[in-house]
Amino acid sequence: MTVGYDDVRRWDAEALDAAATNLRGRRDKLIGLQDELDDARRLPDWHGPAGERARTSLGDTRNDAEILIAELSAVELALQVASDDVAALKSRVANNDSLAATYQFGIAADGTIVDNKPADPPPRSRMEAEDRAEAQRHRETIRKQLEQETRAILTAATNIDATLARVMRLAQDREISDHDATTLAGARKGGEIDAQVVEMEQSLRDAGLLTGPPASGHYRQWLENAVRRGVSVDTIKQMIVDHHITPEDFAVLDGMEEIREDSDGDGTFKSYFLMPTDISGDDAAKAVRMTYIMNAGTDYGTGGDFAPTPYGSAELQRIVDRQRENSWSYNDDVGFVHGNGGRLVTTPNGMMMGLGGNLIQDQFSQRGGTTWGDTFMLNIDNPADPAQQLRDVAGSGHAWYEGDNGAYQGNLDMDRLLHHEERHSQQWAREGYTGFLASYVWEQVTGGNETEEDAGLSDGGYR
Repeated sequence: MTVGYDDVRRWDAEALDAAATNLRGRRDKLIGLQDELDDARRLPDWHGPAGERARTSLGDTRNDAEILIAELSAVELALQVASDDVAALKSRVANNDSLAATYQFGIAADGTIVDNKPADPPPRSRMEAEDRAEAQRHRETIRKQLEQETRAILTAATNIDATLARVMRLAQDREISDHDATTLAGARKGGEIDAQVVEMEQSLRDAGLLTGPPASGHYRQWLENAVRRGVSVDTIKQMIVDHHITPEDFAVLDGMEEIREDSDGDGTFKSYFLMPTDISGDDAAKAVRMTYIMNAGTDYGTGGDFAPTPYGSAELQRIVDRQRENSWSYNDDVGFVHGNGGRLVTTPNGMMMGLGGNLIQDQFSQRGGTTWGDTFMLNIDNPADPAQQLRDVAGSGHAWYEGDNGAYQGNLDMDRLLHHEERHSQQWAREGYTGFLASYVWEQVTGGNETEEDAGLSDGGYR
């Protein structure tokens, strides 16, 4: 249904706010039942098949409650956002109507500008004719201003209506997710995420940066991650404009195994992708970029050797430029690693990480690991299953090392280690293949340590 100008005049921000408040109260009452549901499910004195069926039934009831709370939270947030947006829009309508009335214009129900000024009598002098002509030119300027603002109001109104309708339709169709919440309070957050994703998606559509069916797959996961990490829609828009990102770009990740890591348990996970052994260099490079994009952040932060680099278009461009300088990592080394029995994953910070392989491959990883161009090779030699070892490493959130009894998990945060190794990738790109090798060998001869210092000694586990 098309939203008309009179529709916007009748919209009631306070009614939307009241509905949001009502839903919020009902939702919070449900959340308050957490302890009762947990206690009821235990049934410590009821044993046997009937007791198990009762516990299962109560568990299903709690799961249903989590979904309901997620739905209520999504709709409540959408109503509250709509209320705020409608209040601001009604103010624009009032100002627009006031300007129209001042210059004897009217704005029809469909937004058409109507000239209500009575016809002027014939001018009595040349000066009066010139004054009227000037006044008419000014009124024509006002008319154009009114037309422009009215179109903008109707566009904003359509977007408000579409966003709210989309969230309510998702709730009605039971398509709001609790995002694997384990508590009723967690389900509330899940519903709010879905509402914010819809709002972000609609903003992209309004700007002409997204068309077609509702966002799905890895593209939607990108928007979810952006919401979870507090990345602004303006940042997303700038990335799309500068790098021409479309949903189809994420297809390179389809079919790859996603390895998720949430070692701190905050519900915001990072994704690695296990690359197939027959992947081309170009697809590997694109998969690396899309992994950085989709994660919407690396979690490198407090306690690191460097200030975190903001997620966004500039950082993505730096990764693209680094990939170009280290193109041999993709054109040659991806096939080399896979051809010698190793495996590779893409990482959230925009590089590759690998391990395993035969004796030839083993020579390219020393100490805790070695970065070659855009590839960080962990020094875990010849594991029985390199892919499984990479799953263990990526999913743990920590660095791993080779010991006398096999690979083991260390204490160093993987976010910090990957930041350290990515700075080595920057060094390769800056100095070139031959230049980097020459400077590194010179350091070994002279006892210098500039390469590691530049990458961050604590981040690399050297202190």
